[in-house]
Amino acid sequence: MDNTVKKSASSYKQPLILIACVLLGAVLGLALGDKAAFLYPIGQIWLNMLFVILVPLIFFSIASSIASNHDTKKVGKLLIMTIAIFIVTAAIAGTVMFLVTSVFHVDTNININAGDAAVATEQEAQSIGDQIVNTFTVSDFPNVITRAHILPLIVFTVFFGVTVSTLGEKGKPVAAWLSNMSLVFYQMVSLLMKFAPIGIGCYFANLTGTYGPDLLASYARGLMIYYPTMFAYFFIFLGLYSFIAAGRWGVKHFFREIFTPALTALGTRSSAAALPLQLRACDNMGVPREVSSVVVPMGATCHMDGACLATVYEIVLCCALFNHPLNHFGDFVYALVIAISASIAVSSVPGGGAAMETMLISSFGFPSAALPILLMMTQLFDPGCTLVNSCGDTVASMLVTRFLYGKNWYKKNARPTNPITQEKIA
Repeated sequence: MDNTVKKSASSYKQPLILIACVLLGAVLGLALGDKAAFLYPIGQIWLNMLFVILVPLIFFSIASSIASNHDTKKVGKLLIMTIAIFIVTAAIAGTVMFLVTSVFHVDTNININAGDAAVATEQEAQSIGDQIVNTFTVSDFPNVITRAHILPLIVFTVFFGVTVSTLGEKGKPVAAWLSNMSLVFYQMVSLLMKFAPIGIGCYFANLTGTYGPDLLASYARGLMIYYPTMFAYFFIFLGLYSFIAAGRWGVKHFFREIFTPALTALGTRSSAAALPLQLRACDNMGVPREVSSVVVPMGATCHMDGACLATVYEIVLCCALFNHPLNHFGDFVYALVIAISASIAVSSVPGGGAAMETMLISSFGFPSAALPILLMMTQLFDPGCTLVNSCGDTVASMLVTRFLYGKNWYKKNARPTNPITQEKIA
């Protein structure tokens, strides 16, 4: 009994240390103000290390999972199931925000700066065809192996993995090499996480020191609606999804394992930064590597429940501002489809919502003056969006595992084993 208590306490040790360092960093930032900038290099170095690991981690984890699986039907089923879950959960998120805004109406008292509007006219909205091409592909190989083009990287990696799988016996040495390399990068993440409290704490200190308490001073109505809705969605719906995936066990272990990835996503405003940590959380819950290594990287650019919440709010706001009412059921369905499609265009790095905003403007025929409003809203909503986007990928992995491996997947071998430490999960 004592050993069980000690193991349980030990599992919470790292998240508690991380939270304490984040709070300490926030206090230091508020106390030191601009002087907290001296901590910036420490936090950014740690974050850059995560970013450097990201591209090879995605390539080797996805490619090894697919290359080692010679059942192409199973791979296809995994991909179809993943995309279906992404679309369904995004639709639920958008519907939740529609219901919230119907009760707590948006505030239309927003001053549009003429200078900002002039800047907006300089940005041309891409055609839908161009957005599709640029979202899924790049024109040169060097562009694939960059953090700026995660989705094209995933498309290339899936194609590479499937190709190796079709080679049969000839492809096995390559598949084995890919698997070994994926273990190396998982271990790199595990080692890097030992320095997470210092890195993220320093990052938070610089963030709060730079922006201070005035960071959330403007657009108060939007913040008061979005953030309570976002947190309610995080705890209620992500909790519900984890319950569907693995019952009470799923809820307990999801919220226990999500601490570190959630804080990283919230603090850095980057799903890419939290991606290795989400994969680690999936390992700790016993989600099969062949599932998590595909679902989580895809989710970093395609699974945007938080962005869908924000996009629906922005659509409702602009419709009210520019006299474009949503009167009929078809109007709401159209807006929901646009919100889901636009949220997929959001990049996994901070400030990557320009494509989403121009798509909204072109789809609804809003004037160019809407762009500065949407830009401001996106910046204010971005931390919350990233939190839900990122953590939703972990619970999506659990759901995919539930539908592919049965409702008792988490009970196999009594307790799942962490593939890195080879320790049983409590």
